[in-house]
Amino acid sequence: MKIISYNKKHKEYGIESEETRFAIADDNGKIIDDAQGYGYKTKQKAHKAMWYKFNGGSQKIEQRENDKKEFFKKHIGLEKFLNDIMENNFKEIARGEVTDKDILDWIKEKFNTDMPKEYIYN
Repeated sequence: MKIISYNKKHKEYGIESEETRFAIADDNGKIIDDAQGYGYKTKQKAHKAMWYKFNGGSQKIEQRENDKKEFFKKHIGLEKFLNDIMENNFKEIARGEVTDKDILDWIKEKFNTDMPKEYIYN
């Protein structure tokens, strides 16, 4: 698969204009995804869509969510504790007075477990 660019013409309020759009094509050049006919506005967005739709991105995201759910099921009370930390230290977190490391240390102290950092805000 590859990303190809094309010019999309449209007419709005009597004015014709042309924009460069991007689409995902197979190895033969046949377009297999073009954002439902609109085309992707940037090459980066087309790459992201290709990763998500065709390279297992949706399964990776789903697996991460399942891992997180299992982690919180295994450590009962940790999710509420984390929520309480966020509510009670909202201003301190925003100002940078309380860091992610501090939060992970409090969790380690109370639950005797290492929680992955990405579970804090997701």
